[in-house]
Order: sequence, then C-alpha cells, then structure tokens
Amino acid sequence: MNDRINTSTANLVSYTSLDRAFAASMLVCGFLYLNLIKPISFGAGVSIFTAVLMVVTIFYLKKSGVVLTKESAIWAAPLSLSAMSFIIFDNWALKALNFVFLSLMYLYWVSVSSNSRVDGKLSSYIIGDLLNQILIVPFSNFICCFGAVRSGNASNRQWKGFFGALTGVLVFLPVLILVVNLLIDADAAFESVAEKIKFSISEDVFEFMLQIILGIPIACYIFGSVFGNRYKKHTGRITKGSIDKTAAGIQFAPKITVYAALTALNIIYIIFFIAGASYFFSAFSNDLPGAMTYAEYARRGFFELCAVSAINLMVTVVAIVITERENKEIGEIPKALKMEIAALCIFTLMLIITAIRKMILYIDYYGLTQLRVYTTWFMFVLFIIFIIVALRQIKTFDSARVIAVTVILGFLLLTYSNVDGNIAKYNIERFEEGTLRTIDAEALSELSDGAVPHIYELYKETRDESLRQQLAEVLAVEQATDDGDPDYEETFRDFNLQKSNADQIRALISQSEGTI
Repeated sequence: MNDRINTSTANLVSYTSLDRAFAASMLVCGFLYLNLIKPISFGAGVSIFTAVLMVVTIFYLKKSGVVLTKESAIWAAPLSLSAMSFIIFDNWALKALNFVFLSLMYLYWVSVSSNSRVDGKLSSYIIGDLLNQILIVPFSNFICCFGAVRSGNASNRQWKGFFGALTGVLVFLPVLILVVNLLIDADAAFESVAEKIKFSISEDVFEFMLQIILGIPIACYIFGSVFGNRYKKHTGRITKGSIDKTAAGIQFAPKITVYAALTALNIIYIIFFIAGASYFFSAFSNDLPGAMTYAEYARRGFFELCAVSAINLMVTVVAIVITERENKEIGEIPKALKMEIAALCIFTLMLIITAIRKMILYIDYYGLTQLRVYTTWFMFVLFIIFIIVALRQIKTFDSARVIAVTVILGFLLLTYSNVDGNIAKYNIERFEEGTLRTIDAEALSELSDGAVPHIYELYKETRDESLRQQLAEVLAVEQATDDGDPDYEETFRDFNLQKSNADQIRALISQSEGTI
C-alpha cells in the first residue's frame, strides 16, 4: 500500500493519514507546551500539558498497531505521578528538577511502549537508551513532522501553495516584528498607528504567534521521538553490540594498575578511620571533641564526607569500565576487582553512616532546613546505591536496573514528601515542645507556600506578640510567580493546591486583622 511506511529505503518515507493527523496534533502540542508551561511557577499547566500529550501519544500508538504492554502501563505510573505533583506542590526548586525528570520519563516511556529499547528491558544498557531517546531518535526524525504535514494532499497545487505561504509567513514573522519595533522607536507617528493596530487586534496576538513559531521545533522533536520509535526509524544507531564494542575499547587500564590504585585508596580509608575514630564516631555517643559546638562539629566534615562518597561512586564506575579483562562482556568483573570494590563500598558506607549521624545530630539541635533535607536524602540514596554495588560483587544480578528503580522511586518520594511543609511542621512542633530554642522566622519565609498552614497554626496559638508579628509578616509574603514583572497576571497555568490553600489563609488573616 502507498499509505504505509516505506522500510526498504531509509530516506524515503510514505506517511499514513494517521501520521499526518499526529503531526498536526504535535504542532498544537508545541504551541501548548509554551502556552501552558510557565517556568516561573511550574504549576497546573505542566500537568495539563502532560495529560494531553500522553493521551495523544497513546491514541496514535494504539491506532497505528502498537500493542501497549503491562510494562508500558507500569512506566506510565511514575510519569503520571511526576506530572500530578505540579498541581499539588509549590516548591519551585523541586518542581524544576521534577520537570527535567518528567521530560526524561516521557521519552523513556515512549521507547518502552514502542518496544525500541537497546536491550528490550531496563538494564545496564540504559545509558544507550537515554542517548538514543534524548538525541538520536528525535533529531534524526526531526524534519519528519514537516514531511508528514506536507504529505497531505501532496498532489494538490493549492495545498502546496498554501503550505509554502504559511511557512514563509511563520519563518519571516520574527524579522517582521523586529522591523516594526525598530520603526516604532524611530518615528512617533508610526508608533501611534502601530499602537492602535495592536489594541484593535489583541494584546496577546503577538505572544500567541510567537508561541506558535517557537512551538514548531518542540513539535518536531516530540513527533520525531514518537514517530521514530513507532517505525523503528533510526532507533538502531546504538545497539548492544555497539555498546559492548565501545566498552571493550575503553578497557585499556592494566589490572595491576587499577588494583594498586584501589588498594592505595582503601589503605588511606583504613588509616583515616583509625586515626579519626574518636573524633568521627563521637557522633554516636553525643560526646563533642574538645571545645567544639554542635554546629561546628556537625558542619565540619559533613559536606566533605558527602563529596568523598560521591567521588567513590565515580571511582567505582571508572574502575569497572576501564579495567582490562579477558572476557569483554559489559557485565563481567574480575574477582580481584570485585574484592577491591567491595572493600571500597564498605568504607564508603561507613563514611555515609557517619555523615548522616552528624547531620541528625545537627538537626536535633538546630532543626530542619531545605539544604539539610536535600543533602540527607542524597546520602540515603547514595547509601542504598553502595549497598547494591557491594551486593553485586557477591552475587550476579542486573545492578543497573535496581539502581535505576531506586533513584526513580527515591526522587518521587522526595517530590511527594511535602518538604517545605514538613520542615515547618517539624521545627514548629519542636519549638512548641521546648526542644528547639528558637523559631527562625526568616528561615520560614524562605519556604514555599507548602509551609503556610503550619506557620498559620503557630500564628494563631502563640501569645508572644513579637513572634506573632514576625509570623504575620512571613504569611503576608506571597511566593512570587511574576519573575519580577509587576504586570504578570496569574492564571490556571500557575495554579497548585498548596498555593491556593495559602491564599485562602492570607485572605482569612486579612479579613480578621486588616491588611498585613
């Protein structure tokens, strides 16, 4: 049939009517991407866009004959959870990270749904999958979106003329806007005419047109990803064989060199723990060395231990990758290297335990902050990863798969843990119990609107008028989503439940005591 993909010739493609409809829908999605997603808030618009994109993608894949397996549904779960969090929580920093996570999850979910992964499953070849799905497949099929749209009624000269004219206008529009703005600055009379035209059309028309233009490359990227995976077009650039060959090519380091380096590092850790045993393990007995305060003791060495632990993970990966071996398969590790890595893992786990204990000690005396939560979470995840790596030296299993699942679940747990709300709750409860000497109003003001309900409870209950006034000022400070633009108006795109709840609380305070 002429309406089917031509797989015999790599560069010649025949698009189906479904492909053309999907290409058109992706152009709409490209516009919606810029219209709905506001980086200054990362609110409900992200959730809405992801829902639309997933529905359109599922419809296209199913209608084009792809059988969506249970594994596809399993991977859709973390993707959906990631998207839903934007409509619930208000922590911008976490949402920014989550947006990157969401984008990667969508690309990987498409490859799972299309059964186009390098190994056909989640495995140590995941790096190849990520390179494929982020770079090779979308960009190799980038222009296919134009091809699919243009293929509609391709024999119709009027269609070709219309499509060509539309393309010319869209491409030339940025130049047109630039010239008009320059002429406005150059002549007052023309400025008056331009302003009248602008208001007679719409104040938002230029913004919408710009979103349509800038949305085109986004549409091409998404279409290229889904279309390429659907038809296995350019998905074979990276294969198990090519990855194994590359891995074998970088296994250049003689075993004795790697073993000597790892042995030296392990000896250093032995000396380190023996020499500093009384200092580092005093964290477990609550005995401070010398005249140090808890702040000095907890701070000194914590971030250094975090850095050393992260470096050890990189050293472990590099050692596995570059060590010369007889069997060139990616999963095979020499026994002596396993012993060295196992020892390094044990020492690293001891470092992580010490660091976490120091941080817990610090939190016991000074409460929680965002930085303390994030670094502690990172160390816990690193702790689990090193346990997995250590077990891998004893028993053969796909550790990359387990580590990937651990990181995904760990990040989702962090995303849904309501970090700012729990920080405020923990510090306020400790303050009310008398186990935390002071409550830092300035630190509370740096938290997102997720903390507002707990701050409001303390505001209502405290009899300390000075603290009450400080808390009133904290509650009055609405987390800005205007990016410094006083004319910015919040819409449904910026909505999240925590912010909505915080706004209601501010309204109650305003009604009861007047504007703060």
